[in-house]
Amino acid sequence: MQTVRLDLSNVSVYYEEYGEGRPFVNIHGFYPDHRLMKGCMEPVLSRRPGWRRIYFDLPGMGNTPAEPWIKGSDQMLDVVMDFIDRLIPDDNFVLAGESYGGYLARGVI
Repeated sequence: MQTVRLDLSNVSVYYEEYGEGRPFVNIHGFYPDHRLMKGCMEPVLSRRPGWRRIYFDLPGMGNTPAEPWIKGSDQMLDVVMDFIDRLIPDDNFVLAGESYGGYLARGVI
């Protein structure tokens, strides 16, 4: 496991990574944190090699601080897009989201 902060231009995002291989980005719902998706996905994915599993906290949830400039889902999606672009630039990836995370995942797609 790797625990890291990724400093974007206007927010510092907390995330955890497990494994190596094709990136698998997981977006939790509103209002839990990365542990929601980790708890669901790790029992399955940890037994399947070839996946770089990425779990992060959305701003204002878990270990990623809230930012006053985030007023709604458009700004939250901007953070998600920036996070993905910075962490895995020019790479194909799998994306999963739960509830609000699924809504944001649709915006990424």
